[in-house]
Amino acid sequence: MSSKVSVIGLGDFAPIFPLTKKNSAVNDVWDYLNQKDIVLANLELPLTTSEVKADKAITLKAHPDISNSLSLSGIDVFTLANNHALDFGSQGILETKKLLQEEGFISVGAGEDLASAIRPHYLTLKETKIAILGFSSALPTGYAAGVGRPGIAPIRAIARFRIDSMTLDEQPGMAPWVETSVVIKDQEMACEVITQAKRQADVVIVNMHWGVPNGWCAAFQGPLADYQRPLAHALIDAGADFILGHHPHVIHGVEKYNEGIIAYSLGNFLFHSMGNKGEHRLKVGDPPYDVMSLETGEAREAVVMEINLEEKKKQRIHFYPVTLNSEGEPEFLTGRRAKEVLHRLKRHSEKLQTQLCIENDAVASLKLASPIHF
Repeated sequence: MSSKVSVIGLGDFAPIFPLTKKNSAVNDVWDYLNQKDIVLANLELPLTTSEVKADKAITLKAHPDISNSLSLSGIDVFTLANNHALDFGSQGILETKKLLQEEGFISVGAGEDLASAIRPHYLTLKETKIAILGFSSALPTGYAAGVGRPGIAPIRAIARFRIDSMTLDEQPGMAPWVETSVVIKDQEMACEVITQAKRQADVVIVNMHWGVPNGWCAAFQGPLADYQRPLAHALIDAGADFILGHHPHVIHGVEKYNEGIIAYSLGNFLFHSMGNKGEHRLKVGDPPYDVMSLETGEAREAVVMEINLEEKKKQRIHFYPVTLNSEGEPEFLTGRRAKEVLHRLKRHSEKLQTQLCIENDAVASLKLASPIHF
């Protein structure tokens, strides 16, 4: 590695309309991202003309016509391993992959079968070879890729519900306690792919779609599902250097574990359905879940994660807070609101035994006492 490589991790990216340069504050974000070596994000919806909608609570899609505007964002790599990738069937995900390739983007985490869905993408930047993968534990029935079956790269999680009859009698209507664990064969498959990737690359980046959004998670259980930390640690032990998390639609903590860094959730980076065009707001079927928690408050905040690599070391990681404006597009935060977001990230990270330093009103950093070598 002869010079510094800048890697950017973003959270959930759900464009419905073409991106433009009409807003100067949003342009500041696009300009910043376009200056970096590589930018990764989770594409939270398929780009498709398919009308065959999955029978599930929330389905998302955008028209393929918007694909030629996405380069404005500066994003280079999209992970497609998420719970909306097949909202409009296998046609939707395959059409999306084809469109992204035609527009010059890299996509990971989905494919025409399991082998292609779990396959890493390798690229070399300034003599640094990077492997990028995508997996999802948020996995609707039928979305996992299989032998001869299109879909996403799965790491399945199993939920068990503990019914505390004594407390339920005292608190009628309360949610049950939920215990989760991963399917071991899926974890072993992912770890094997990561280990093989690490043999060929200097840096391995894993995109993980996992966890529980605020609106679906009982507050008394905390932000992380049981399975997340053990899974993250297993992926790091297998050779992952960075795990970039998304799906909860809010910011969760950052953890330094052994030689790896885990960002459990980077939040909503762009969500046009949160804009002021009411006809595009999220809609649910039956049961009639209240989705306000997915669109308001903390769901309108995110952090941009900047990783600087130099001389085969992870030197420092910075986090820049953003908010979604009235169009559902990102703008950098400063002042009091920036400080609030960064302090929340800091508190979440402290619970994971990781200390972040808030350097000023607009950036937090993870200082590594001794640089981590690859």
